Amino acid sequence: MPSAAEAHIRRRRDAVRILHILHQAGEDVRSRRGDVPATAVKVVKAEKRLQALDFWVRNPDYLAHELLNQYERDRDPELLRLAAEVMDGDEPDVRRLGMLRFFFGAFERVHDAVATLKTVGLADVRARFKGNPARLSHRDFYLLEAGAAKAVELANDDVLRWYADRAVLVARVAGDRSGDALKDAQYGVDRYEGTRWGQIIAPIRDEVRARLDELKRAAT
Repeated sequence: MPSAAEAHIRRRRDAVRILHILHQAGEDVRSRRGDVPATAVKVVKAEKRLQALDFWVRNPDYLAHELLNQYERDRDPELLRLAAEVMDGDEPDVRRLGMLRFFFGAFERVHDAVATLKTVGLADVRARFKGNPARLSHRDFYLLEAGAAKAVELANDDVLRWYADRAVLVARVAGDRSGDALKDAQYGVDRYEGTRWGQIIAPIRDEVRARLDELKRAAT
């Protein structure tokens, strides 16, 4: 069991990571009406999409794998360069935060991190219902104006800038795909798909480095 101090540090780290994901990968909501927090600027619709985005930040080798997939499709040399940047040095080991495989893929509750952000006025969440009788459909995760300002501030910190940089890259890789589409892309990795329920999804750094080297040789 982690100590109280370790648990506190992890909650703060998770909150910083989720804050940057909301900031970089959220959809603009400033022109929306309805049940939207008054100062909301961005939204990530549904926890499934937020979980999928978080998986790529927490697992750099899987992020690089998706960059290589897009490189092979588009042949944009910038994608190859970015994949090499992610895989350079010890980032895939040092930055890795493993996630458990559950029924719908990688999963770890984001509620504690979101609650931390909500407590200090940086984010908010809205439950969405549908049907008759009404049943919970999904939750929307909102970045507030204060949260956007804090994300910009933290991005200027030498220690915390990595989270902002990777959130930018994950947002680029994900595009406007739904949570289901992002999960499908992640299931396309045999190691991910083959992980048993309740087990940590294993890294693929060696396979990605080999694939990266092959594609770099072919590009020269």
